Amino acid sequence: MRIGIIADWLNPVITHVIQLLVERGVQVDVIYPEKMLVDMATVHVAHDLYLLKSGTELALSLAGSLHALGGATLNPYPTVERLRNKIIVMRVLQQWGIPTPGAYVTVISGDLAPLLETGPLIVKPHRGSRGQGIRIVRHMDELAALPGEGPTLAQRYYPSDGVDRKIFCIGGQLFGIKRLWPLRTYEDKLGEPFTPGAELSEIAVRCGRAFGIDLFGLDVVLSGGRPYVVDVNKFGSYMGVPDGPRLLADYFQRAGELALRGELPGAPAAAQVKRMT
Repeated sequence: MRIGIIADWLNPVITHVIQLLVERGVQVDVIYPEKMLVDMATVHVAHDLYLLKSGTELALSLAGSLHALGGATLNPYPTVERLRNKIIVMRVLQQWGIPTPGAYVTVISGDLAPLLETGPLIVKPHRGSRGQGIRIVRHMDELAALPGEGPTLAQRYYPSDGVDRKIFCIGGQLFGIKRLWPLRTYEDKLGEPFTPGAELSEIAVRCGRAFGIDLFGLDVVLSGGRPYVVDVNKFGSYMGVPDGPRLLADYFQRAGELALRGELPGAPAAAQVKRMT
């Protein structure tokens, strides 16, 4: 079995996952699109499964090209592209009745001014990731400092009751991590494991169904005792998940076996796949 990981960097969890897979006889290649010159005429499906870990525009473009050529990606490329867009994510969550803050989108920051009359906003790039570009806006003059490039997603800001909740799903198994935000140290990233209760578990299950996946991360803020889903991650860090590397290695290996048989959900039909070696 050959697995290609499309990444811009590797955290300790994924590094450990690779070690486990290699020990099991899986050939793993890490592909860093930003560190190479890609001759598009040579791009072909050379692996049984691609793990789309990076969310950069180049990584997504390469994954989309491989998907178009019949490659199997995890999560499926069309789903990852949808999850990359926070505007789409928010609307899908709303449609599924999942509790979210009020969400608004604009390309003119001044349009948000009337919304500040009823409380602060948290503003995000619509294709941002890893917390980059997120700002809490409380006053009118702060709107002028917002970047003016492309659409901006604004959510009603609800102050957390304490630490935020991160819910990770691996093949239907749910794991909770309590984390401070913003993250400042490595220990903050690891957080504190907890068992999600019935309400958070039901929310996570619905999120998975909404996007048709069982490998994802969920950002939840508890405010006033109520949970609000503020983002869905296409491929979380899984930092702090007990026995996370082994569980992920098991999941990836099973996914690779399904891909080999042409049975991986969301992958191109096996009859259309011709892997070049």
